[in-house]
Amino acid sequence: MKIVIAGGGTGGHIFPAISIAQEFMRRSDDNEILFVGTNHGMEKDLVPALGFNLKLINSRGIIGKGLMYKIKSMISALSGIFASIRILRSFKPDIVLGVGGYVSGPTVLSAYLNFIPTAICEQNTVPGVTNRILSKVTKKIFVTFRDSINYFPESKVVITGNPLRSGLLEKALIRDESSKGFNIFIMGGSQGAANLNTVIPGALGNSEIKNLKVVHQTGKNDVESVKKSYKKRGIDADVHTFINDIAEYYRKSDLIISRSGAGAISEITAFGKASILVPYPYAAHNHQSLNARFMENAGASVVIEEEVLTEDYLLKKIDEILIENRLTLMSEASKKLAKPDAAKEIVEQLYSLVGK
Repeated sequence: MKIVIAGGGTGGHIFPAISIAQEFMRRSDDNEILFVGTNHGMEKDLVPALGFNLKLINSRGIIGKGLMYKIKSMISALSGIFASIRILRSFKPDIVLGVGGYVSGPTVLSAYLNFIPTAICEQNTVPGVTNRILSKVTKKIFVTFRDSINYFPESKVVITGNPLRSGLLEKALIRDESSKGFNIFIMGGSQGAANLNTVIPGALGNSEIKNLKVVHQTGKNDVESVKKSYKKRGIDADVHTFINDIAEYYRKSDLIISRSGAGAISEITAFGKASILVPYPYAAHNHQSLNARFMENAGASVVIEEEVLTEDYLLKKIDEILIENRLTLMSEASKKLAKPDAAKEIVEQLYSLVGK
């Protein structure tokens, strides 16, 4: 079978896409995968490095921008549609899957115009404009959260969860008994989180936690300043720009402090970890806050909105979790939310769509 997977931009889109592609190849070496992305997303480096073919087109977002930007974006979208049509006619896929990101729209729409079966993934509670439009023409919609059903034609929706990035699922099943002390893992997403990078070292510097160990993913801009901040406070911190083999840090952690993108939530629940979630306040449709509240309502997380995030407030919330012995209960609640077979179910559904 020949499959086009369109999308990317951030890790939240491209990691699930790669997971689905790898599941297809696990099923059969005869499957052919072609990714369609843009030149300014993470896919331009990650996808070829994993041995998959990638075609690049022009596409950009139009939400929350000025009039001239929107005009340029519309021109870019038209250019992306024509480029997508050329790619599809050359590759001749059996099915096209949109996984989110600006490139997903023109590629899935082009497939529909060429009578190629399509499906889309929606990682967040509230879908963006692109997926709401595509839901009218696509055959299946794979969602992470049950509440997403409210925004789509219910007959098309399949609640699969969000596919985990490569190798995480197997490692999530391995318990780590070697970890010593109290381990906190700070994860700001694939791009990092400036406010977390500023506030967290100061908060942990005032903590009375014994044998505290910290792993902090900063993003590319703040790594040196964060290292200095931890060193100044005498904290044993392992600071990284980005972590590719992230499983060992999930396994060793006692508490995770993170943004609340769908990818992060899927990984946190797969490992059954307690978390403090700080939603990115400028996410489209406030989806990170809604994702985080879903976790909090299930008892798996504590949510701190960025507008109230201070060193004192963060430390207060950490102390409350520890004093009230909530870590175990939060971890158990987190594990109950996991959907480890998301990639397998999506691939099964796609096979069914093309009668294979």
